[in-house]
Amino acid sequence: KGGREKGGKEGKKGGREKRKRDASPDGDGGDVIDEKDIRLTLAEVLPRLVDAAKEQEGSRFLQWKLTKDCSAEDREKIFDLALPEIPVLANDVFGNFVVQKLMETGTDEQIGAMAEQMKGHMLDLSQHKYGCRVVQKVIQVLPPDLKVTVSAELGPKVVQCIENMHGNHVIQKIVEAMAPDGVDFVIDALAKSAAEMACHMYGCRIIQRLLENCASERLSDLLTKMLSDVGKLARDKHGNYVVQCILDHGRLEDKKRIVRAIQASLLEFAKNKVSSNVVEKCFTSSTVGSHAEDLKEERAELMSTVLGSAGDPKAPIAQLMHDKFGNYTVQNIIENSRGDDWLELCKRITAAEADLKNSPSGK
Repeated sequence: KGGREKGGKEGKKGGREKRKRDASPDGDGGDVIDEKDIRLTLAEVLPRLVDAAKEQEGSRFLQWKLTKDCSAEDREKIFDLALPEIPVLANDVFGNFVVQKLMETGTDEQIGAMAEQMKGHMLDLSQHKYGCRVVQKVIQVLPPDLKVTVSAELGPKVVQCIENMHGNHVIQKIVEAMAPDGVDFVIDALAKSAAEMACHMYGCRIIQRLLENCASERLSDLLTKMLSDVGKLARDKHGNYVVQCILDHGRLEDKKRIVRAIQASLLEFAKNKVSSNVVEKCFTSSTVGSHAEDLKEERAELMSTVLGSAGDPKAPIAQLMHDKFGNYTVQNIIENSRGDDWLELCKRITAAEADLKNSPSGK
């Protein structure tokens, strides 16, 4: 299979070409450090710790020291020297790894002190290539009450962060790491321009994380506003991922709204490179999804629409079998067919077998 973008959450493997996105700058990102490569000593590094942390060899030594061979006394020495320079080190290509390692290995008191040093710098750090990694790390390791305090600094600028290639990863981490009632400021900001954010290359990611981590009732206003034009979202190269995510995690009423909108113009959506992914998700969601039992009527209407009239050479199923994007929809329908639907599909495909063998998409 080839040609069409893979529809679904980024990172999943699939037979078709996946959408390429910039790599997420979250996590440690450091190399595995072999002890035999360590040539420095703590006695050499301590007198110039901040400078050493901003050098590749010094950074690797400090990461190794903090992880593998560090007494509480030595860790305290490293921490005391690094603490005043946390914002500077966080933005450094090598220093950020040292700060992350201090956060991973430090005491609650030390982590809190580092978070305090970051106050007033959160927006700048969040939008920096390396600083955003440190912000994500501190959000990950802080206790719940301090997560709220640190994140609050970004509240007035949350949309600015979402639209930033680095800042959006910070907001994703906030959604994933904080209690649902702690991300209302993100939900409220997105709801003010819901449709636009759903079609934004980074905004769509935040909405997906919210759907995955928050109860759909909490997202009621956001969902209602986003789904004011299902067709536009389904055809959008970013928005279609949001529609698919709603079909996985949304309310039953939202799923019904989407399926009905797709069913009304099914042939058009199924022949479109982007929205054909949504058509497939409609069939999957209504067959094996969490609300499949409650979507039986909608699924029956979908199947009836795609099959059309028996013997009609222009029936939707006949057109889609030969379409470069629609054929994927047919394959998905086959996978999700049951009982009489399966038997009817077999009849239609068998009747068209000769033509399909001579068709690039039909094969």
